[in-house]
Amino acid sequence: MSPSYRLAAQSYVNLRRLLSANHLRLGEILQEADLISSSRVELALQAQTQHPHLRLGEILAMCNWLEPKTADFFAQDWSNVIRQEHREPLGYYLQQAALLNESQIEQVLAEQRETGIRFGTVAVLQGFIKSTTLDFFLMNLFPDDLNVSPFINMYSTTNFPLNSDS
Repeated sequence: MSPSYRLAAQSYVNLRRLLSANHLRLGEILQEADLISSSRVELALQAQTQHPHLRLGEILAMCNWLEPKTADFFAQDWSNVIRQEHREPLGYYLQQAALLNESQIEQVLAEQRETGIRFGTVAVLQGFIKSTTLDFFLMNLFPDDLNVSPFINMYSTTNFPLNSDS
């Protein structure tokens, strides 16, 4: 075996390891966000051994376990999003991840305007996202908001007593 061939073969092996680590990372992120189960990630990884030209997100999307745009968001954009100092509103990220569509965002915003309840809480209450998915986004993008009550009225300036006899 020539030295250049050995070097090329080793580079290919290193590249495959790196790609596998990134795919595993994508699976871990999707599990942390409660968007996919560990068993489905394992099945997709097994399928990938038979179809190494496919990325993990592609396999998950082909099985209809995940939207392609969701897989792309977490595979390509998530690491940059969490490093950014400037934050867009939560709904922006949920839409970018294809977890909410425009109509759902409008419904959530309408309810939020009526009640003053936080955007993510309304999205959960309306059944658009899981509470664990909301927690994942808050923990990674808005950690300071984790201690704020999810039902706090954002528009109220009045404190109501807990015990009211009047």
